[in-house]
Amino acid sequence: MQQIWAGAGPLKIGTREEFARVAHALREVSFDEETICRAFHLNDMSDVGRLRIADVDQAGISYQLQVMVRLFLSLKLVPRSDVEQAFDEITISSFLSLGLLAREESGENFYATVMLYPVHGLLIASDRGVSFDGSPLTGMAELVFPAVYEGTLQFLQLLPELDGDALDLCAGTGIGAFVLARRYRRAFSLDVSPRASQFARFNQALNAYENVQVLQGDLYQPVTGQTFDCIVAHPPYVPSLTIETVWRDGGVTGDLFVRRIIEGLPQYLREGGCAMMITQGVDTKAGRFEERAHQWLGDQADEFDIIFASDKERSLSEVLQLLFKKGTDPAAAILNEEFERAGVVNMPYGALFIRRVKGSPNRKSWIIRPKLSSESTGADFQATFALHDRVSLPDFAVDLVQAKPQLAPHLEITVRHVVHEGSLVPAEYVFGAERPFTKRAQFDPWAIPLFTRFDGCATVGEIYEAGREEGEMPEAFRLEDFVLLVTRSIEAGFLILNSAELGLTLPWSV
Repeated sequence: MQQIWAGAGPLKIGTREEFARVAHALREVSFDEETICRAFHLNDMSDVGRLRIADVDQAGISYQLQVMVRLFLSLKLVPRSDVEQAFDEITISSFLSLGLLAREESGENFYATVMLYPVHGLLIASDRGVSFDGSPLTGMAELVFPAVYEGTLQFLQLLPELDGDALDLCAGTGIGAFVLARRYRRAFSLDVSPRASQFARFNQALNAYENVQVLQGDLYQPVTGQTFDCIVAHPPYVPSLTIETVWRDGGVTGDLFVRRIIEGLPQYLREGGCAMMITQGVDTKAGRFEERAHQWLGDQADEFDIIFASDKERSLSEVLQLLFKKGTDPAAAILNEEFERAGVVNMPYGALFIRRVKGSPNRKSWIIRPKLSSESTGADFQATFALHDRVSLPDFAVDLVQAKPQLAPHLEITVRHVVHEGSLVPAEYVFGAERPFTKRAQFDPWAIPLFTRFDGCATVGEIYEAGREEGEMPEAFRLEDFVLLVTRSIEAGFLILNSAELGLTLPWSV
């Protein structure tokens, strides 16, 4: 087996011409997400680990693409004659000069020194992680983790859509900063690992991003004195007794770096800005994760609102089973004792969004924990904050009476029938939506005729009056009750506003 040691990696920052030649060669052979996923029957690039060239009909795949896939995705030794048949000498020389390819000791085979893959419209290099025979590499304390797995793709999907300056902490390959740079004026890629910073600089040059600055240091230290409109991180969060593997270990409860990042927000996040993390949280006897995060913000906590959208809820036994599959490791018992000492109750995994607003003496922070959906985006979180602001205004209920909502196009209604007097009759209606978050709610049968009237043409007030005239609601159901029902349905994503008449544009209404 090979080893990956801490420090410098195999890549080299060559000339602009060499990077351009490599990028052009990859584009010319359609080394892109769409082509690879279609040719190898992958759902997305997170499935690249199960790619098997021998199992695919390669009739529609160019020889050059086959060679690239064998080298950089399958991570196999490729005969020198195959590589020289696919590419000209100048192109091969550029791959060698940049350190992407190397020759085996005999000189008869080429191999990729890194994993190189297309993702999110970018070309990203990271450590390969496995040897030629598929066995794991050892000594991976500073391994640069691939940016192609499910967690990273989710992280990219949830990046906040703001403007100005953005900071990506625990940046690894730098992919977060590159995606942010498409929208923000400047983006900073920052990681404590010198090896990760080397990979990020290489990836920056390969993708020709001029508005990205790659920095190396401990969290905020390299940007002391600066502030940002957006701060994001996919930090290490795995519970560990020691910090040995920098891309994974997060201290005994896993939230060591999460806490440090949150504690820095009052100093580094601008008013109107937003921070986002994909992480495992920690619920304790002292409070739920999002409540503890609010406390970590210190004296300025009232300037921040928090949404922690949970994807998975893991018990302590489930976490320990994931960490120690055999259950016999002495460290498992020690870690469990540390959990109990810290009062840990549960470890939820999900997306944490924290936004900063202008503080006022009477302001109270808004903190919620919805259910994260696979369809949730960063824009959904931002719109949820905006909707909360609008709903909180005194005139919202009055204005909503004149608004014209309509059923959300993604709304699903499940109806449960029961037998009544020999016939099947509907007994339960459950509304479901996946944006902005996963939401399920049961409605009384009498409310269903009212919802059928939400067509974007009638106002809330008109629908209420029509329902009253038709006897479709309980006698005691008042207009203010109906307005509250409509409000909660808009927040859940069951209803959408068909115009900006309330000053809202909600992405899940599209």
